[in-house]
Amino acid sequence: MRTFNKYAAAAIVTLLMQAPAWAQDAAADAAEKAPAANEGYFFWGVATALLFLVFFLFTAIARISSVGKQEEAAVPGESMWTRLDRKFFTKAIPVEKEKDHLLDHDYDGIQELDNSLPPWWKAGFYFTIVVAVIYMLRFHVFDMGPTPEEEYKTEMSLAAAQIEEYRKNSGEMVDEKTVTMADAAGIEDGGKVYTQSCIACHGAKGEGGVGPNLTDDFWLHGGSINDVFKTIKFGVPDKGMQAWEKMLSPTQIKNIASYIKTLRGTNPPNGKAPQGDEYKEEAAPAAESTAATGK
Repeated sequence: MRTFNKYAAAAIVTLLMQAPAWAQDAAADAAEKAPAANEGYFFWGVATALLFLVFFLFTAIARISSVGKQEEAAVPGESMWTRLDRKFFTKAIPVEKEKDHLLDHDYDGIQELDNSLPPWWKAGFYFTIVVAVIYMLRFHVFDMGPTPEEEYKTEMSLAAAQIEEYRKNSGEMVDEKTVTMADAAGIEDGGKVYTQSCIACHGAKGEGGVGPNLTDDFWLHGGSINDVFKTIKFGVPDKGMQAWEKMLSPTQIKNIASYIKTLRGTNPPNGKAPQGDEYKEEAAPAAESTAATGK
């Protein structure tokens, strides 16, 4: 009885240590949904009821387990640690008495010993049941904390904000609405990335293959620098072109789009037949540096 009361006390202390954190979560939710005072009173009422439930549960377990059992007397010459281990931690059957507790189950000459589970293991098991009940009430009955799905959405929102902040600080704010032609160095870098990632479908010189010809005036999804950037970024899944936004930075996509724009009119051999609608440049693409055209 005293042993299980100790476990009950430990469980209650643990729950009391966690209660302030739960109260803070509840207060944070209440700030958005309802007055904090009423939410706090409700939470502490539920927490108090759960604490009494924990106490009575462990007391009942202690009473049930003590029925028909008597405390074993200390063995002469037994050390204090051995006695404590036998009484409180394992309650293992002494080796010299194991033969009296063997069962009739025989598996290839190995007999089953009717030994009791360690009290610490059983107390831990009961404690997990109590924690599971508290978890269910808190998250799925009273909605006093975020569910795993809500936590995931919060983490994703924080990650998106961090990415946006990184892009803002590193000059990676370019997108399909703001993109312009890259300078000579950017176009050269775009050519390198194109060679690594694009020639399998569009050919080494943009003549086309699985994908369309990139050197003529006909485009399936628009021929402006903005359209080309958007096509590379989001891809065309229904036609087999993957989206590159998660594998390439906005600057790299800008450089590839700029490189592709420079392929117009190069007329490589074995060019694929035109596809899509004709696109005519209204004006020369805005260049970040006149070095891109050499003029």
